[in-house]
This record gives sequence, structure tokens and C-alpha cells, in this order.
Amino acid sequence: MLARITATLLAALLFLLPAASPPVLAQDAGKEPAKEAASGGKPAREAASSGSTLLPPADSTTQHTLRLKDGREIRYTATVGMLPVRDGKGETQAEIFYVAYVADPPSPERPLTFAFNGGPGAASAYLHLGALGPRRLVFAPDGTIPTPPAQLVDNEDTWLPFTDLVFVDPVGTGYSRTTDQSEEARKRFWGVEQDGNAMAAVIRLYTARAGRSLSPKFLAGESYGGFRAALLAHKLQGETGIAPSGAILISPALEFSLLSEDDYQAVTWITHVPSFAAVNLATAKGVGDRDALAASLHDAESFAGGDYLTYLAAGSSAGREREQAIWKRLADLTGLPPAIVEQARGRIGSGTFIKEYARAQGRLLSRYDGTVSGPDPYPTSTRPRGPDPILDRSVAPWTSAFIAYVRDELGYRTDLPYRLLNREVGGHWDYGTSASHQGFAGVMDDLREARALNPKLRVMIAHGLTDLTTPYFGTRYLLNQMPPMPGAAPVDLKLYAGGHMMYMRPDSRRALAADAASLYRDAVSASIE
Repeated sequence: MLARITATLLAALLFLLPAASPPVLAQDAGKEPAKEAASGGKPAREAASSGSTLLPPADSTTQHTLRLKDGREIRYTATVGMLPVRDGKGETQAEIFYVAYVADPPSPERPLTFAFNGGPGAASAYLHLGALGPRRLVFAPDGTIPTPPAQLVDNEDTWLPFTDLVFVDPVGTGYSRTTDQSEEARKRFWGVEQDGNAMAAVIRLYTARAGRSLSPKFLAGESYGGFRAALLAHKLQGETGIAPSGAILISPALEFSLLSEDDYQAVTWITHVPSFAAVNLATAKGVGDRDALAASLHDAESFAGGDYLTYLAAGSSAGREREQAIWKRLADLTGLPPAIVEQARGRIGSGTFIKEYARAQGRLLSRYDGTVSGPDPYPTSTRPRGPDPILDRSVAPWTSAFIAYVRDELGYRTDLPYRLLNREVGGHWDYGTSASHQGFAGVMDDLREARALNPKLRVMIAHGLTDLTTPYFGTRYLLNQMPPMPGAAPVDLKLYAGGHMMYMRPDSRRALAADAASLYRDAVSASIE
């Protein structure tokens, strides 16, 4: 499992996902005024009394009411604060920022979900205000980022009706940070194993302090956060004695070797083709409905895993006639000009596609949803350059919205800098476990062993059909390589209209919540059989 990842790939994955929205509306009339208090019996920090705004303030606990469309009301308590990560000597090495939502009245029997975004280097605000939390940003009807200012509204698709929620920001993201700002201190957290150990410690600590040891535990993560959730599903069982009941991986990166385009590895080229075809179908032919789009992709999937893979494996021995036929079919499916396909000799990477698909219109596609494009600031360049139409546009509005939300509605007031996307983290991430064990990071083995340890573990993997960062066909390929595991619950792959953050589209956000609710019901009922 580990590390030789190109800067381009790191940049592409440094998202943990989403795009976004802007400033924030004041708290609804239905929400009670924010109150600051120390939570979990923890003493207020010295910073609160000293007046220093560069240290974390005391934790804040507030009460709220969520009104759903069907008339139901959910009362819940929100707690915002920090959890310490300590070394073997008991000394605090880092403070991890979290936001927890617990439905009232609290019950230890309710499911408890820990949610992360990815990157590495992304805070959990994307999933928090995009899909799972009780409040969400308002997106445009097509799932794109609206013009500022942003708005926050009650999230009728929140997961709070069926699980309590804890959103966690890894070190270097959000307000989380090491107590020692040295490079050596960061190295203790910025890596596959280091991060996994820290997040396991946070889950263990929160569970113990909140008295939730016997609650059904779930993990939810997006992009690298999905990688993290799969890793934790195994690590928690083996090292902390916590056995998750389920894991939901949203647009996950599962095996980095499959995401690195390699002239000598045929499989790395096939995984993007169905997503390219999905973009072309949605953009050029107006196929936007999830079911219609998925049905229309059968030919592209068969081609990618059949004739195209065989052609790539054959290499120069394929013959001119076969080569020409494959190139034509590839151009027809993707909508790329035949000359581009020929120039690339049938090896089309995501960079080529997002640069060339709408070049004639002076547009650059987003890696995070190929149906979304923006002006190409470098039209004469042969490679994609400039801001991504989704990811880069998301940073300012999503950041300002989250800061205003936790301050004005949740009562957590601090002048600490908030980092939605910290690119420094991804640039210094350690994908290797040791000097003698390097390679590409992957968690398929962790997923297999987690299911072996707990055969009733429910796993759902969610992908957007037009995501060009972590394409759904790559996950389908990996799942097909896993041998059957008699007696274990199957791994479900769910597909949605949209891209990496498919939940930015109302229909997909609603469908994702419904599928998640179904998984929780199955997991909880299985645990009491």
C-alpha cells in the first residue's frame, strides 16, 4: 500500500471533494440563540480567560430545531470544539476540531457516524454543509455554485433522522493543528498510517467521553476521506476494539495505482472511458437523468473492459486496421475530435479530456464534474491550466459560509485561521509506511479484512457518473477483482447523476440520503439478529 504519486494526481485528489457557496444567512427563527459552554465536563481552556484569540476557545454547546418538509421536527444539540491527540507520555501533540450533532433526547442506542472529507488536506465542511449536516448551502438547480452571497437553509436531506453525526477535521485542515508548528510535528500526522492512527484515536476519545461505547458506529468519507474510512473500518477493529457497523465511501480513491495513468499498465486507461462517455451524453445529447444515463453507458462499459482493454494490452501488435477502429469508437463515445484521439494513440487521460472536449468553445471542464465548465484562461496551452470550475470556485464561498455558521449559529468564536483546503498537506503527505515499503497507497486489502473481521459490516460506495477525478468504473473494476466472501454482507455500488460531489444536485443528494438510510436500517437490524 503506498506512495509514488505525481504532483498532478495529488492536485486532482486534493479536494476532498466539493464545490460550493457563499456568506450565510442569520439563524432561523426556529433556532434558539447560541450559547457558549464547556462540553463533556472538560474545563474551559486558558485561552478563554486570557482573551487570546490565537488559541482555541472553550467548546460551545447549542440547541436547535430542524423542521422537515413532512412536518416533523428534530430537536438536536450541537457541540463544537477540540479533541486532544496525545503521545505515549500523555502530552498533547495536536488538537482536532470537530462538530457533533446529537438528536434529543440523547440515546446510546442511536447510530453514531464519524464523517471526513479528503484531499489529503480538505476539511469536513464539504460533507457537513453539502450533504449530511442539518444545515446546508443553497446550490444552483444544476448543482453548480451560485453567485454570492451564499445562503444556508435547513437540510431536508440531512442524515440526522437516522444517525447522530460527528464531523472531524484532520490536522492541518479546518481549525485542527499541531501544538508544535514545526515540520517534524506535522510529519507525525501527514501520512497514510499517521493519519489513520490519529483519526482512530479521535474516534476512541469521542466515543469514550460521550458515553457511546455501545452505539452502532458508522464511518462516512469522501474522496481521500473514503480511503480513510475504509482504512479505519479495519484499523478500529484491530487496534481500538471498536467494530463499525457500516461504512459509506463517497467518490473514494481506493487504489492509487489505478488513478495513475501509465503507458505500460493498460488497466489505468480504461477506468475513465465510461465517465467521459457520460459527460458526452449529458452535454451533447442532454441525457441527464440518472437511470437513463446509467443505462446508456452499458456500451461504453463493455467497450472499455473488452475491445479497448484488449487493444491496449496488444500494444503495437494490434495492427493498423484494428487501431483505427478503436480510435474511431473512442472518439464517438467521448465526443473528442478524432485527431486528438489519434495523436494520443488511443490513450486518453483526464487532463486531455477536460482540455480538449470544449476547446473550440474556449471552455475548460471541471475534473470534479465534467458537465460543468468555465472559461479557459490559457486557450493555447496543450494541457489544462488555471482554476477548476468547481473546486477552486468553492474555496472562498464555502470557507466564509462555514466560518459564519459556526460563529453565529453554533457559538464557536475564534480568530484562528480556518483552512478549507490546505494544499501544503497534500504536497507533504507520506504515502509510504517505511523506507523499504513504498509503492502506491491502497485500501482494498483493508476493506477485505474489515469484512472478514465483521461479516455483517455494511459497505456502500457512492459515485457520480460524470466524476473525472475518481471515476466510478475504477471502483467497479476493483470490486470485481475481490473474491467472494461467504457469509459477508455484499459491498454495494450506488451511482448518481453528477460528479465528485454529486450531492450538490438536489435529486442526487436526496437519493444518497435515502440509500444511506437503507444501509443504516439493514446494519442495525443485523446487529440485533
